[in-house]
Amino acid sequence: MKQLQRLSFIVVSLTLSTLTFAQVNMNLWFSGIAVQAEFLQNAIDEYNQSQSAISITLVETPASRESIATAIAGRQGPDIMWYNQNMPWFFGIEAVYPLNDFVTDPDIGISADQLFPASRMAAQYGGVVMAIPVSGCPGGLMYNRTIFQEAGLTDDDAPRTWEDVTRLANLLTIRNGDEIIQYGLVNASVDWMLQEVNLSNGSDWSSEDLSTYITHPERLVEGLEWWSSLHLEDGVLPIPSGVTWAGVESLQVGSEAFVRGEAAMRGFSGICEIAGILDQNPDLDISVVLTPLGPSSDGLRTISPGIDGFFVMAQNPNPREAYLFTKWFFEEKALDFVKVSPGRIPSTTAALSDPFFSEDPYLGFGRVIEDLQTARLRNFHVFPGRLDVRSQEPAIAESVFLQRATPQQAVDRFLVHAKDVFNLYRLDLDEFLEDHRIVW
Repeated sequence: MKQLQRLSFIVVSLTLSTLTFAQVNMNLWFSGIAVQAEFLQNAIDEYNQSQSAISITLVETPASRESIATAIAGRQGPDIMWYNQNMPWFFGIEAVYPLNDFVTDPDIGISADQLFPASRMAAQYGGVVMAIPVSGCPGGLMYNRTIFQEAGLTDDDAPRTWEDVTRLANLLTIRNGDEIIQYGLVNASVDWMLQEVNLSNGSDWSSEDLSTYITHPERLVEGLEWWSSLHLEDGVLPIPSGVTWAGVESLQVGSEAFVRGEAAMRGFSGICEIAGILDQNPDLDISVVLTPLGPSSDGLRTISPGIDGFFVMAQNPNPREAYLFTKWFFEEKALDFVKVSPGRIPSTTAALSDPFFSEDPYLGFGRVIEDLQTARLRNFHVFPGRLDVRSQEPAIAESVFLQRATPQQAVDRFLVHAKDVFNLYRLDLDEFLEDHRIVW
């Protein structure tokens, strides 16, 4: 009997030993530019070699929401995924593992002070810490430094207000008779420009109690009047088009002109789009500022930075180990990763003491981070029904630019649509508002 007991003890011990030292293998799905993928692969190799308990495998995937959603639904998705704040829109918040307990754990947590408040708040949805944010993409304006210099302008002349934008756009537009050789200003996607016009003029998309959409309609009307006047009156801006958030990556003639170096400024859109522009034309000399302020902003900037980072997926059987990798990357590699990600801003406050960001004279990081210190975060970046209400936003600008409606008429029509959507989602909005607390 004693021999059997000893044998049983040995078998159990060996089993426990095997379980204790079994390596956890996880896949990380990533979609991004080549230099980011290379950096991430090198970081993963370093992490895998630094310990034997966890092994991460990088899987580069196309940026197809449909294929990702299908894989997640079929439980064939990743263990960790690099994505952005739109996760609950496209895949549902239930697709991710809540990181609340991990980030607040006294032994393995990440102090809230290590992140810029806007980035940290953007990583939370309905009381769920859904990601470890690494970088962000606030709205801003890009300008061609070569064109500025040829006109006798410096980085100090970069526009900070709508009035500055109007003056510079008129100054830097070059015509040959009726033909425009060089536009002073072009737009990227109409929806992002519309968002930034609203936020930079002292308004927000949603009220704090999620009872209404567009907190100050009169300020959006003012913004539409100014924005459309650049095309209809001054002739320094082509009609904007393209709806990037819906997956239509179309570029209008103006945006292509900026890529070719034939437009002085491009705004307002995510400054992270610099990466794609420089990928198409690496010879461009570009710098950025956050979105210039409108006359009703009272000098206060409202931003919607968004986040890019690591999401631990709900189907992952080893969420703690996955989190430990994301924490390691955030603390050890995040700043260097952002440095190879043109236009991205870091989520970690460690950037404040890094000369690359605080003193950067090229892409304008120093100015951007300085502005982030005093910026207000918009009330909600995502919430139930946001895609449905947003579907009609481009029509506001399009109807004005095509002179089918005045700015006031366009906003009034949209508010009817927004009210219908809010009524449709009232129960979901109330539940979201009750649960939406900043827990980290």
